[in-house]
Amino acid sequence: MDIKDRKEDKRQLRRQILRQRAEMSEQERMWRSRKIVERLLAVPEVWNAQRLFTFLSFGDEVCLDTFVNACCKAGKDVYVPKTYPEEKRMVPYRFSGWNTLTRGVYGIREPDEAECEPWLGEPFDVIIVPGVAFTKRGERLGYGGGFYDRFFTDLGSLPPLFAVCYEMQMVPSLPVEEHDHRIDRIITECRSIVCS
Repeated sequence: MDIKDRKEDKRQLRRQILRQRAEMSEQERMWRSRKIVERLLAVPEVWNAQRLFTFLSFGDEVCLDTFVNACCKAGKDVYVPKTYPEEKRMVPYRFSGWNTLTRGVYGIREPDEAECEPWLGEPFDVIIVPGVAFTKRGERLGYGGGFYDRFFTDLGSLPPLFAVCYEMQMVPSLPVEEHDHRIDRIITECRSIVCS
């Protein structure tokens, strides 16, 4: 399969999964998100982590607000991404409370540089990754911007990568490329998958 075909396959799959995700009611989304957060917090690598990097949910993604609150309450250092679209990169900032966030260029909540401390390069114990679709082998289909894959490449040495998604986002296979990083563990509302 050539690159053009693979890109088109990714586009079609993205559209299909995002449409399914958008069809969920707000009530169902919050119920599923609550189950996912419970499972995520029960994973020893996550609960024992001191420094975490996680995304802040947007639209109909798995809502991780209660996860962020639980981590902060437990005294963990939580970092969240700020994107710089013109440079195609993202930078972690320490989460300092919901009132220190602004709306980024995509409407995604992100840290206000004036209010939050930038990450100084200390290693993360765990990274929680968003995505559109995943396989049991840990393959991930992102949103197409490449922000996470570039960030992982820049990091070099990676901690365990965790993904959270609804069960409907699990697929049998994905058109993957060389630069795509695999996920170590995926948490859905139904199960916790250790990727092989």
